[in-house]
Amino acid sequence: MTLGLQSGFEVQAFDTLSEAGVSASVLTSGVNLCFQVTVSDIGTNVVIRFEGSLDDTNFFNLDQSNSDTTITANGTYGYALAGCPVQYVRVRLVSFSGGTPSIASKVGTI
Repeated sequence: MTLGLQSGFEVQAFDTLSEAGVSASVLTSGVNLCFQVTVSDIGTNVVIRFEGSLDDTNFFNLDQSNSDTTITANGTYGYALAGCPVQYVRVRLVSFSGGTPSIASKVGTI
């Protein structure tokens, strides 16, 4: 599914992550992205990264300072990124400390 081409704001869910690794990528035509991340069964923390690509092969951190995001409590969190002209996005579970976390995420684009 291509996001952003139809009629404005569209949302696509990623694979749920429970171990270090990446979700499948989503094709997007938007430049304004909003990631929704729901974390459950956290131990101490989880570290995630929002990644983008121009070719669906080579991905990079969408954070301009190249920082990852650390979450320390169960819950749902939102991360808005403006001006990201990428074609593909995905979520990476970089690492976790304790527990058996589950990371469910979605991306919305316009």
